[in-house]
Amino acid sequence: MLILTPLFAREQIRVEYDNGLSTDYINITTIDDIPYFNILELNKALSALISIDVMDRRLFVELYKKRLIFLLDSPYLLDQNDLYNFVYSIVNLDGKYYIPQVFLERVMPVILPGEVSFDPFTRTLFAGSPVDRSFRTIIIDPGHGGKDPGALGYSGDHIKEKDIVLPIAFKIKQLVEDNLDVQVLLTREDDSMVPLHARSSFSNRNNANLFISLHCNAAENRSAHGIEVYFLSVAKTSDARAVEMMENAVVEKYETEEDAEMYYDDLTQILIDMEQAEHLKESSYLALKLQANLVNATGARDRGVKQAAFRVLEGVFAPAVLVEFGFISNREEERKLLNESYQDILAQAVFEGIRSYIHSYDLFR
Repeated sequence: MLILTPLFAREQIRVEYDNGLSTDYINITTIDDIPYFNILELNKALSALISIDVMDRRLFVELYKKRLIFLLDSPYLLDQNDLYNFVYSIVNLDGKYYIPQVFLERVMPVILPGEVSFDPFTRTLFAGSPVDRSFRTIIIDPGHGGKDPGALGYSGDHIKEKDIVLPIAFKIKQLVEDNLDVQVLLTREDDSMVPLHARSSFSNRNNANLFISLHCNAAENRSAHGIEVYFLSVAKTSDARAVEMMENAVVEKYETEEDAEMYYDDLTQILIDMEQAEHLKESSYLALKLQANLVNATGARDRGVKQAAFRVLEGVFAPAVLVEFGFISNREEERKLLNESYQDILAQAVFEGIRSYIHSYDLFR
């Protein structure tokens, strides 16, 4: 049986920052006479991002842009290819995870030598400036472009998906930047061809907090209509698989063989899957917000939130969704999608979804 005893405040670990931030403290708890601390203290004191994979028994901590993996119910920590042993196992008490204090004293200074040092005499952790986790950047991705027209309209091939989603993207950008303290970047601002992997790389280079890819749907069945929003996973329905195949076809049809081979090899996909898994909860939450807002604003058929393995979402290391605004292969929806007033309604609905998500942002930190 584990015995848990809070230590007195004088036993706390003091945290001093090199940028003059106010002194903070990491609370220490003894468990069977061994000093531990709650893993959430790293979030409070050092802005660490923390997530858990219960099935794989792993605790993920992103600290100073380094990704650490704690192996639950063990004394081991994995940092890339290096394995660290802090002797005492990680403990789970009432759903809270406690890490041995030795991690602060001996392991962190080794893993993060340029950011952290520990003085055992004053029991002080000297730390660099914590990573700024504030919500700053949204990437809006107008699908297709250039030689890739995307879906073609009911009226003929002069009606192109790429020409509909670009003005909607600009409208969303203006709404967000006029009303929220957030910058919006577009993956393309003109009729240019941008490879799918370049879109996700652009998002990662700019440390995006959100990625939203804009599209219009099409189907051989001209009566198909409605709005749907996707987040990344394996396609679970035949309709989802059809949309996935259509949107991913750009890789085979328009991207060079060199581009495709360079980015879509097996190892790259494994690494991407590991990173993306951390954002599925946020992505599904955002997708639900956008779907509800778009359907309520337009009165369009609700085709629901779905999952599919879109290439444009696979490389994005942030919450990411793909929006299908409607079917340009449907006569009535094509007419609406070409109407600027209707585009304003779509843009406003996406903006409202983004604003709602940002207001809930702290739930995911």
